Amino acid sequence: MSDLLDRPPMPELKLDIRTETWQLAEPFHITGYVISAASVIVVTLSEGAAQGRGEASGVFYRGETPASMVAQIEAARPRIERGITRSELLTLLPAGGARNAVDTALWSLEAQRLRIPVWQLAGGVYPRPLVTTFTVGVGTPQAMAEAAAALPNARAIKVKLDGQVDDQARLEAIRGARPDVVLSVDANQGWSLAHFDALLPSLQRLRVSLIEQPFAVGKDGFLADMDCSIALAADESFQDLPDLEWVRGRYDVVNIKLDKCGGLTRALEIAKQARLAGLSVMVGCMAGTSLAMAPAYLLGQISDIVDLDGPLFLAEDRERRARYTQGTLRCGDSVWRHTEPGRVYRDDRRTTHSTRSTR
Repeated sequence: MSDLLDRPPMPELKLDIRTETWQLAEPFHITGYVISAASVIVVTLSEGAAQGRGEASGVFYRGETPASMVAQIEAARPRIERGITRSELLTLLPAGGARNAVDTALWSLEAQRLRIPVWQLAGGVYPRPLVTTFTVGVGTPQAMAEAAAALPNARAIKVKLDGQVDDQARLEAIRGARPDVVLSVDANQGWSLAHFDALLPSLQRLRVSLIEQPFAVGKDGFLADMDCSIALAADESFQDLPDLEWVRGRYDVVNIKLDKCGGLTRALEIAKQARLAGLSVMVGCMAGTSLAMAPAYLLGQISDIVDLDGPLFLAEDRERRARYTQGTLRCGDSVWRHTEPGRVYRDDRRTTHSTRSTR
């Protein structure tokens, strides 16, 4: 894909920033955290009747919140509203959720102005349905097995494990419930080396294909000298392009999340550079609605592993939403389409705060 960074600056824009809270259907447990809601910002950029929207959750373990992301964007409001390209945005805002929301809105707005789908703007081919991973949160072995069994159409399942003694029983239970799926595990930095060594024979026997972020950031340097028979993916250890040199030689896969790296524009470049470095590409997501999945879905078209099941954890998604069928994800261009003037969608009820241009 080409990200077409060299287009001329856009005309003056109007910027709107909203904060929203979307409740999860039930609390989701990972190592060290319990997530009960997706707190997001939605950026809308308008030029005449054309509008583009972008959603971001930020990176919670880096301290990003809706308030901090809004503050970043508000500080840059004058520059953004004068008209800005995605290339200029890369230097205006740092990597993170704030830049992701603005970048996504710029992609959508430009497509609206040109009257073409976003995938065409990105230089790709018509997007195909993607086999996506479905995630099972930390719980008792029985509860996790039941959760896996409740995903009968899933072709790939990722299991959250927290480094506790139940990890092996959890894996055994899930593989027993779903002998058919591609199985991966995600430790979210929660394992010790002793736990990894003790669990590795079971991981191999149960045909686990990928281990994501087993060790804490900064405490995984020894992986350079470790020969693991199962592919290792860097998530927390890989935030943005500058981390690529550290990851190479220690991990096999980089998990690119738009909230971490600051948008699709940057993510496409990371994917290119990761492949040149001999690494496989995975696209993941934070908690969020279908609007957040739309740009990640385009990155998924050139990724080896897709993990974009975030909206399935919500009690309710947006009216324009991604479609999950037979273990695959399809995110149509309508998910990016702007809101027609005067129309109010049901998801607008979740708005808790809005800051608009005074122009």
